[in-house]
Amino acid sequence: MAMQNWIITVPIFLFAVIMLLGTSFCLQYIVGDSIWSIPLTNNFYSNWSSSYTFRTGDALYFDFDSPFYNVIEVSRGELESCTANQPYKAFMEGPATVPLMQKGVFYFICNVSNYCALGLKVSVTVEENSPNLAPNSEP
Repeated sequence: MAMQNWIITVPIFLFAVIMLLGTSFCLQYIVGDSIWSIPLTNNFYSNWSSSYTFRTGDALYFDFDSPFYNVIEVSRGELESCTANQPYKAFMEGPATVPLMQKGVFYFICNVSNYCALGLKVSVTVEENSPNLAPNSEP
């Protein structure tokens, strides 16, 4: 009887281990590695985002105080012109967590006053998450 239980238990255990090893862990990134606020240089957030590899399933965490700041997801054109006439999403209450659920490039600005023109904007490129990659490993 003990041998029969062992024959059933070992394959189930091995299957569970294989499934865990094949799963990539999702990460949450604090945008700018600090609070979402007017940066010292206009390219601060673009430099920050280019130093990470974002994958589907990860999330961006915007740490800000409302009503002094907000986060608006916009098109590339609106990021470049610092407008939010046709926003995709708006996060008016801080802090805000934005899940990155699909591959692509995503654009975020703050449309309070002229903060976007002062550099409070970021774009992130999201790659497809591969179950064979460790978090943030290169293919």
